[in-house]
Amino acid sequence: MDLTNLPAPAFTTVDGVTQGIAAACYLAIGVAAWLRARGDVRTRVFLAFSIANLVVFGIPTFWWLRGMTDPTTLPPAATAAIMAALGVGALLLFHFTQVFPRRRPWIKASGVQMPIGYCLAPLTIAGLVRFMPASVKALTVPYILAVIIFGFPLLVLLGFVIPIAAIVSLLRSHQEIQTQGLERLKLPLELILLSQIAGGTLAIVFAPVLAVLAPNSTMQSGLTVIIWALGLLTPLAYAAAVWKFDVLAVDPG
Repeated sequence: MDLTNLPAPAFTTVDGVTQGIAAACYLAIGVAAWLRARGDVRTRVFLAFSIANLVVFGIPTFWWLRGMTDPTTLPPAATAAIMAALGVGALLLFHFTQVFPRRRPWIKASGVQMPIGYCLAPLTIAGLVRFMPASVKALTVPYILAVIIFGFPLLVLLGFVIPIAAIVSLLRSHQEIQTQGLERLKLPLELILLSQIAGGTLAIVFAPVLAVLAPNSTMQSGLTVIIWALGLLTPLAYAAAVWKFDVLAVDPG
C-alpha cells in the first residue's frame, strides 16, 4: 500500500474560502488585541494561537490558490508545518483557557511544563511526518517504535486530553466569574465553549466519517461551513470580550 496515494477528499473552493477567511479573522483579531495591550498575557497567548491557526489554515489555502486540490500532494515541509501547528495550536488553546479571563491555579504552578511542551510537540510531530515512509512495506522498526513511544501518546494528549482539559478550564472559569463580579464575561465564555464543544465534536467525530462515506459531497461541504462558523465563534467571542466587555481591565491574576 502506497501511503502517499491514500484516497482523501479534495480541497474544494468551499475549503479554500472558509479557511482563508478563518486565517484572516484570527490574525486580525489577534494582532489588534495584542496592540491594545502588548504586556497582557491573554493577548500574547491569543496572538500565538492566531499565528498557529494562520499556519494551519493559510498554507493549504496558499497552495489551493496555486491550483492544489489534493491535500496529499502538498510538499512534505508544508504538511509537517501544518501538523506541527495543529499540535502547538492545541497547546496554545489550553494555555489560553488557563489565562482567560484570569489565570487559573494550574498555570500559576505549572513551571516549565508549557515551554517544554511547546518545544517537544512540534519537533516530534514534524519528525514523524518528515520520516514517514512512502509505503507500508517501507516501514522500519525504528519508525514503528517512534510512533508507539512518541506518536500515539502525543496524539492522545493533544487530540483528547488537552482539548477536554481546556473545556473543563472554561467551565470552571464560567462558574467562578459569577462570584467575582465578572458576570459580563459570561457570554464570551459561553460562545467559546459552544465553539469548542460543538465545533470540536463535529470536526473530530462526524467530519472524518463523512469524508469516508460521502467525500466531496454537498453534505460534506455543508458540514465544512457549519464547522467553520462554529470555529469562528472563538475569535469573535474573544474580540467581544476585549472591545465590548473590557476583559483587559480585569486583573489577569
